[in-house]
Amino acid sequence: MRLAAVSMVRNEGDLVEAFVHHNLRVVDRLYVVDHRSDDGTRDILRRLVADGLPLALEIDDQPAQRQPENLTRLARHAFAEGAEVVFPIDADEFLKIPDRAAFERTLATLPPDLCAALEWQTYVPEPQPGVAHPLAAARRRRAAEAHGLYKIVLTRAFARAPAAVIGPGNHTVLMEGADQDVRRSPVRLARLPASVAALAHFPVRSAQQIVRNVTVGWAAHRAAARGNPDVAFHWRELFETFAAHGPPTPARLREIALNYSLPIARWQPAADIPLVDDPLLRAR
Repeated sequence: MRLAAVSMVRNEGDLVEAFVHHNLRVVDRLYVVDHRSDDGTRDILRRLVADGLPLALEIDDQPAQRQPENLTRLARHAFAEGAEVVFPIDADEFLKIPDRAAFERTLATLPPDLCAALEWQTYVPEPQPGVAHPLAAARRRRAAEAHGLYKIVLTRAFARAPAAVIGPGNHTVLMEGADQDVRRSPVRLARLPASVAALAHFPVRSAQQIVRNVTVGWAAHRAAARGNPDVAFHWRELFETFAAHGPPTPARLREIALNYSLPIARWQPAADIPLVDDPLLRAR
């Protein structure tokens, strides 16, 4: 079974090389769109392409962030090149598939009209003094997620549906097109056991990183002029918080990481959120 991943990245220079190397241990080819990076991300990706990795790189310097459109196009290209499964992932996400053969056997049992969903696991920043690898800090994660979100895995069902598109944030597959009313035709996805496959999410690494990512992300989202006000609400809320109070303190940074993707009104104190030990580098 040929596996591919598609991604749109921006200003992830602290993480992007680890993202490429880690995920290429799972998938056979990685397709990436760099969207207006100016922190060295683009240079790193170009070097990795030159190194001969199975990495295809495109450049998008338009102001608007059009992730669903770009990733839908890339996914269809990956299927056209022979992929049987495509993972839409972000640069702060790392596939956790301990046994590829077991994963492929599980995918083979799915109904032919379904795509799948991965558990989205939130890791917290815990820098290790003297350890250079950026994923060394990804050692513990929430014991249970509060956001109720999953990340999609595209099967050939997507390739066979000409109107199908990837939804915002890679959380849904809209099989009937972008105008699909999910209230009347709910998206059906096969949820995979976390023991077979999951997606580690490491969105918060430092105060400088999260402030920069939120600032550019919210501006790019506004440039895209999306009609749904709920899309990217977390960028808007954090942007407004940083504008009013400045960069987060270390304690606040941890609170942001643990509550990422939740409305601020639903945040829990960091001390009240149980964690489990699950080092991301254990699979290396």
